[in-house]
Amino acid sequence: MGLRDQVQSEISRLISTGAIALGARLPSCRQLAQDLGVSINTVLGAYSRLCDDKLIAARPRAGYFVCNELRIPSNPSASTEEVPPAKADILGRLGRHRQPSRGTYILRPPNWQEFRYPFVCNQIDTGRFPIAEWRECTRLAMNRRDLGIWSGDNQYWDAPELLDQICNRLLPRRGVTARSENVLVTLGAQQGLYLVASLLRGAGRVVAMEDPGYPDARNIFAQLFDEVRFIPVDAEGIVVDDRLRGADLVYVTPNRQFPTTVSLSQARRRALLALAEAEDFLIIEDDYDCDVDFRASPPLPLYQIDRSARVIYTTSLSKSLAPGLRLGFLVAPEELVTEARALRGMMIRHPPLVLQHTAALFLRFGHYDALCSRLHAAFERRWSIAGAALARDFSDFGIIGATGGTNFMLTDPTRRRPGAAIVRRALEEGVVVEAVEPCFFTGREGGFAFRLGFSSVPAADIEPGLAVLRGVIDDL
Repeated sequence: MGLRDQVQSEISRLISTGAIALGARLPSCRQLAQDLGVSINTVLGAYSRLCDDKLIAARPRAGYFVCNELRIPSNPSASTEEVPPAKADILGRLGRHRQPSRGTYILRPPNWQEFRYPFVCNQIDTGRFPIAEWRECTRLAMNRRDLGIWSGDNQYWDAPELLDQICNRLLPRRGVTARSENVLVTLGAQQGLYLVASLLRGAGRVVAMEDPGYPDARNIFAQLFDEVRFIPVDAEGIVVDDRLRGADLVYVTPNRQFPTTVSLSQARRRALLALAEAEDFLIIEDDYDCDVDFRASPPLPLYQIDRSARVIYTTSLSKSLAPGLRLGFLVAPEELVTEARALRGMMIRHPPLVLQHTAALFLRFGHYDALCSRLHAAFERRWSIAGAALARDFSDFGIIGATGGTNFMLTDPTRRRPGAAIVRRALEEGVVVEAVEPCFFTGREGGFAFRLGFSSVPAADIEPGLAVLRGVIDDL
């Protein structure tokens, strides 16, 4: 925020709180500039904007005054009760197992971007964000001609332009054929998980998921299902055996297992779909990493080979475009999408239409395709650099980092170096890596593991950053 904006913001705040009375005369531009230590033009610019908003008005040869016609709500009077009433026991009403704050998550410093070597996972390199193209699409989306597209209440419906781009541009290159009736835009893939889980919950129902797995999904399922069953993962992905029998819903990350990065083998894919049909359970497929997978021929989604309409496909643009935009979508049979749309509508109606319209333009003009192409080249180079450095300098760790991904997971086979200690000590040296213990639900091996990603680290910083990390580990 520039100085002009800061001055404007503070004066408007003082007016809205009543600190500056209606009709009061403001200091002259020269006087306020002198008091604040800024230029006269800065104050003049702030006053001009406040005049445009009709918060203040200029009077010839008299100065600037707060408008008398403003309607500023008065502050409510403080309570005069001497003895406050007893507070309701909110947490007691929720119960221990229905308190979302008790969930475990992969944590990183909120200011991770300020660190020298931010080996965080699944975040973007802001230096590669196509800011000029996104700004142009935003400008086009917000012109007056298209104002009616996004400014009004679209009830529960998504932007037709974005649905069209998803169905005709994004999904076909993943081998998926779908109509707009099969697609629901979500605020990230995680909202899609919550919607589906909420619809399929019920007394006595069981959800199964990978172990290790995505902790946010586990937290969602723990809130909504009576039983969360954890299924081990090996070099071929989730183990498909009798432990899946009796489940009502199975959550998997087949193309890029979270957090191990392995891909579900073709034999396991066929076995999982066959068991789903035999046992009559549904599958949530989270294809979170699809658009940044730089393999020449990534595996097709489970949804593409499903013949009994049991797979619900969820994904997002977070790993490729930006996590903060919170743009995702799910693909499912029309009847489920209808119910998910109605459920979503009870909470937010729909994701902001101006964001949907902007994203549709970004896709239509080919900016997204160009971005993904550039990311593939950059990530392939970074993966090679990081993989070689890890193999050379971290041979005392177990290293998992499948081709096409942007993350590596390291495990200490001696169990002498806790992952949390490595993470904590590395931060002191300007290196951000992430503990993965929250991803392990039944075993203790996660306590001696950590992961690092290179999607946010320039190629030139990977080897120096890993050298610092190696020194940190050696000093433990």
